[in-house]
Amino acid sequence: MERVVDQIILAALCLLLLSSPGLSGAHVVALLAAVTLSCCFDVPSAPPVRLGVAGAYLAAALVLPAFASFLPLAAYVLAFERAWPVRLAWLVPLAAAVRLLEPLPLAALCALCVMACLMALRAQRAADERARYRRLRDDLQERSLSLSRKNHELAASQDYEVRLATLAERARIAREIHDNVGHLLTRSVLQVEALQVVHADDAPIRAELAQVGSTLHEAMDTVRRSVHDLHDDSFDLRSRLEEVIGACGLPNVRLSFDARTVPPPVAQCLMACVREALSNVARHSDATRVDVSVVEYPALYQLIVQDNGTAAGKGMAAGASEDAAAGKAFGARGLGLESMEERVEALGGRLRTEQQAGGGFRVFAAVPKEREGKA
Repeated sequence: MERVVDQIILAALCLLLLSSPGLSGAHVVALLAAVTLSCCFDVPSAPPVRLGVAGAYLAAALVLPAFASFLPLAAYVLAFERAWPVRLAWLVPLAAAVRLLEPLPLAALCALCVMACLMALRAQRAADERARYRRLRDDLQERSLSLSRKNHELAASQDYEVRLATLAERARIAREIHDNVGHLLTRSVLQVEALQVVHADDAPIRAELAQVGSTLHEAMDTVRRSVHDLHDDSFDLRSRLEEVIGACGLPNVRLSFDARTVPPPVAQCLMACVREALSNVARHSDATRVDVSVVEYPALYQLIVQDNGTAAGKGMAAGASEDAAAGKAFGARGLGLESMEERVEALGGRLRTEQQAGGGFRVFAAVPKEREGKA
C-alpha cells in the first residue's frame, strides 16, 4: 500500500510539471504506459515480463518527451530491482531528454527522479524492517511456546518424581512395619501361647492370657492389612516396567506409557506379561527392536508388546514352544504364554498372540476396568 501511495504522489507531481495547455494525447498515453509499468512491478510477475515492459517504456522515453515526463515513476519501480544496471537504466532516457526538454522542466524532472529513488529507498527499508519485525515476532512466539512446553514437561517430571518418592516412602514404611512391628507381635503371640501352656492348670490365668492373645492376633491382622495396603499403594507400574526393561538385556526396547492410575492387580498382571514377553524375545528371537505400549482407555487397560523378529527367528513366538528340540509344531503354546493368558483372564480380560504378516510377533492384552477388582 505504501508503494501505491508513493506512485500516486509521483504521478501527481509529474502532472503538475505539465502546464494545462501543454497536455496532449501523447501525455495521456505516456501516463497510462507509466501506470502499466508500475503495475507490472507491483503485482507478482515474471522478471522477463517486468524488464520487457520497462525496456519498452525507456526506449519510448528516448525519443518522446511525453514519456520522459513520467520517468520518476520508472525510476521508482526500477529502484527495487537487485541489479544496479537495471536500477540506473532510467538515467539513459533522462540524459537524452536534455535535448528534448527546456532547462527548467528538465531540472524539475531530475529532482523528481532523485526524489523517487529516495522514496523507493525509504519504502524498501520500511519493508525490510517490517519483515525483520515479523521474524523477531515469530521467533519470540516460537521460543515462548517452546519455553511453555518445557515448563509443562518439567512440572510433569517433578510431579512424577514426587509421586515416585511418595511411593518409595510408603514401601519403606511397609517394610519397616513388617520387619519390626510384625515380628514383635509374632513373638508376643508365641510368648502368650507358651504361657497358656505353662499355666494350663490355672483357669483364671489361662482366661486372661487368652484375652491378651486375642488382642495380639487382632493387632497382628490389623498390621498385616496395613502393610498390604501400603505395599499395594507403593506399586508404580511405569517405574517397574522401566526396571524390567532395563534388566531384560535387550538393547532397543521402547516404552510408551499413557495411563494415570493402574490398580495393583492389573499392574502386576501387565508387568508379568511384559516380563515374560521380553524374556521370550531375549531367549528365542533375532529381533533388533521391541515396542512396549501401555494405554488406559475409558473402559479398559491395553498392553501391546511387539518385536521386529524375522520369520526365521520367529520373534516371541519361539517362546510358545517350550521344547522345540522335541519337534513340537510351531504355534504350540508353552507355559509362559499360558501363564500370561491365565493372569489376564483372571481379571476378565483377553490375551491374543499373533505372528505379523510383515515379520515380528505381537502380544495384545486388554483388561476391562469393571472387572479389575476381581483379581
